Amino acid sequence: MTAAKCEEKEIPSFRYALSKTVAYIVLLAIVLVLMNFLFGWTSADDMPAFLQQYSGILLAVHPYLRYIQAAVIFVFGYLAVNAASGMVYTYFRQATEHATAATLRTITRIAGIAVLLALMTSIFNVDPAAALTVGSFGGLVAGFATQTILTHVVAGIFLLLSRPFTYGDVITVAGQTGTVKEIKLMHVILETEDGLKDILIPSGSIVTQIIQKKLPKAIMKPARTTLILDAPATSAKKGSTVTFTGKLFEEGGKPLSGKTVGIFDVDIGRDDLLASGVTQADGSFAVEWKAKKTDAFDNTAEIHAKFEGDEDHKSSVSKQYVITIETKK
Repeated sequence: MTAAKCEEKEIPSFRYALSKTVAYIVLLAIVLVLMNFLFGWTSADDMPAFLQQYSGILLAVHPYLRYIQAAVIFVFGYLAVNAASGMVYTYFRQATEHATAATLRTITRIAGIAVLLALMTSIFNVDPAAALTVGSFGGLVAGFATQTILTHVVAGIFLLLSRPFTYGDVITVAGQTGTVKEIKLMHVILETEDGLKDILIPSGSIVTQIIQKKLPKAIMKPARTTLILDAPATSAKKGSTVTFTGKLFEEGGKPLSGKTVGIFDVDIGRDDLLASGVTQADGSFAVEWKAKKTDAFDNTAEIHAKFEGDEDHKSSVSKQYVITIETKK
């Protein structure tokens, strides 16, 4: 298994990464304040009474305080930068593929190290202009190195949030026509009409182009529906629970949710309703029935599912199945 696949499997939670980042920053602030309080005195007379007995050690460390602070800032700062870059990876990994999220993590790490260098430089320079120069230079290098990537990433985020099109839409953009297959931060992937090629269009190019979206074929109301009943077991013991499953969708393949589906036994004149249930968001249903004899003349039940229809959808009936009811103990 490659390193990329291992890393993709073990994605820490966003809250965990955020809490680590905040914890490192708070801990760094506490340590710096404590060090400044203990070793920041220039003479024993300025120290509080309870510290004067340790004045020899504290004053001996004072000349090296800047170096110790720099080391502390580097250690905790580097840990905070790594935690922050992990937080960025976790956040964007939910919306895009591993490669793009890893690129953003690297960008965050570079920017964080540039800020860390600026903080360390400010410790050794009374004039803060030097620290600003280091930070600005690091930011400039990172900006030039990632300018194109950031352009497409920002455009990809805009496309994910604004949703000018979605998966399955047929669009024409940048002179290319195809079905939207994937929407990533760096690219939008279109599948050609013949299904033989994928077209990768950079996200930054799409937001500046005119997008033509093919409208779905209008469906006349009430729309036709299709009801599928999965084949049940061919026999069931009397008193046992039989679960009937299937799916209901309208013309064009759109699943119908919240619709009542009945399980009927074929009878002379009028079919007998055995049980009913409501379809889920994906159009599927699961209806339970306690097996019993439905015919006085034999031990079989001729089962089918039926959707009665409504003002927007026509009724539909599934395929019929025969179940033998076993009455012997």
